[in-house]
Amino acid sequence: MIRILFALVVLYVLSGCANMTDFGSPDVYQRSDVQRVGSIEEVTVMRVRNITIQSSGDSSGLISLVTAGASAFLGSQVIGNGNGRYIAAAVSGAGAGFIAQHVGAALSRTAGLEIVVRKANGSMVVVTQPDDQRFKPGDQVLLVSSSSGVRVTH
Repeated sequence: MIRILFALVVLYVLSGCANMTDFGSPDVYQRSDVQRVGSIEEVTVMRVRNITIQSSGDSSGLISLVTAGASAFLGSQVIGNGNGRYIAAAVSGAGAGFIAQHVGAALSRTAGLEIVVRKANGSMVVVTQPDDQRFKPGDQVLLVSSSSGVRVTH
């Protein structure tokens, strides 16, 4: 039974990974940005703050529900015969649903940065993006704008 529960949780994790999106890596361009004109501007970093980016996940809980149901069914088939089956089904279903929900929540969070930059005209702009490059106040960086959004890069 433990192997079956573990396999179901692994399947849930892998399905969550398949749904993860790239939050704007400087090395990955969206198809809509290819062969399009964007703009670039030199700016100065004023402040950097660590944030957490929460992606939209399976808000319906369908995967957790299916995982819990399958685990309950398998738990009732593997353990006990009589009332023990029902207890095993309830415990394995609830446990798998709980684990699937928490794994899904953990996979939907990504480390990010809030970067405040000053443009040449003196105006300030804040950009939030993944934590894939290091910035510090005073850095001269590039503010890249495209149809997908705005990004700070070296």
